[in-house]
Amino acid sequence: MGQVLPTQFQGENASIPWVLSFTWATTVSSPTSVTAYKNGSDVSSTVLSGSNSVSGTNLTLKNLGSTTGGELYIIDIVVAVDGVTDEWWLPVQVLKETTGKTT
Repeated sequence: MGQVLPTQFQGENASIPWVLSFTWATTVSSPTSVTAYKNGSDVSSTVLSGSNSVSGTNLTLKNLGSTTGGELYIIDIVVAVDGVTDEWWLPVQVLKETTGKTT
């Protein structure tokens, strides 16, 4: 059963390593996949950089950067939490630098 996380916001010139905190969990494994989508297309090779890491129950994702203002990106994460593999979707709305808005 997948989980849609609350929408996050970032500026179009920002590069952010989003962190998921599984505070209720005992163990978090390295993700089996992390994919970024824009308008249904896989744009991971363009907008994700670096590596994913786990520290305790915190999962730090690759940096999300080189994005386009006004666009919505969906980061699709498959990870095992307490031994149960599940899929999480992190929506990130990118704001335009000039207006701070989506349009």
